[in-house]
Amino acid sequence: MMKTLTTSLVASLAVLGTALAGETTAKSYKATTTVAPETCFSDHELQIDTFGQASFGDNSKIGVFRDTAWGGGVGLNYFFQRNIGLGIEGAWLSAKHSGLGHDLANSRDDRTVIHNLTGSIILRLPLDSVCVAPYVYVGGGWQDDGSSWASGHVGAGLEYRIVPHKVGIFVDGRWTYLGDRFQESDLNFWSVRAGFRLVF
Repeated sequence: MMKTLTTSLVASLAVLGTALAGETTAKSYKATTTVAPETCFSDHELQIDTFGQASFGDNSKIGVFRDTAWGGGVGLNYFFQRNIGLGIEGAWLSAKHSGLGHDLANSRDDRTVIHNLTGSIILRLPLDSVCVAPYVYVGGGWQDDGSSWASGHVGAGLEYRIVPHKVGIFVDGRWTYLGDRFQESDLNFWSVRAGFRLVF
């Protein structure tokens, strides 16, 4: 009888020990998952811009226009990697003639519309933790106010993503170089843009 009880006790302890060992092993091999950080900017993006623009002439020196020219435009950008993209834009500005090439004394309207078509290389630095991306850009283009001429520009700006990967707002400033139009050397001006950006 004692032998039978002893054998049963040993068998029970063995079964209990195996169960506990199995539970410990199962706990020690529990799978862990890594959560990927959320982003606001994608590696590849197609963007459509709409914006308002102000360009600043100067009455104290010769330029294409006087005072401030107001207008707006549309743009299309493509980022083929996270930090580098290409952009093209068209803008239209209402401005006062500077007098260069125009007879203002005999003109009933001293205003003109400046048509701009430009392209840029864009470098940006996305900061996903705050959904902000500072950027710089450089490029060139074509402008027309009845006469056509080439231009170059360089600028910098800041974009904020209201909806990550979908909707943003931006503001930037640029310096535009127009060259030696009308045989005058100082035909450059500053511009500021602000607008909305749809991202696809």
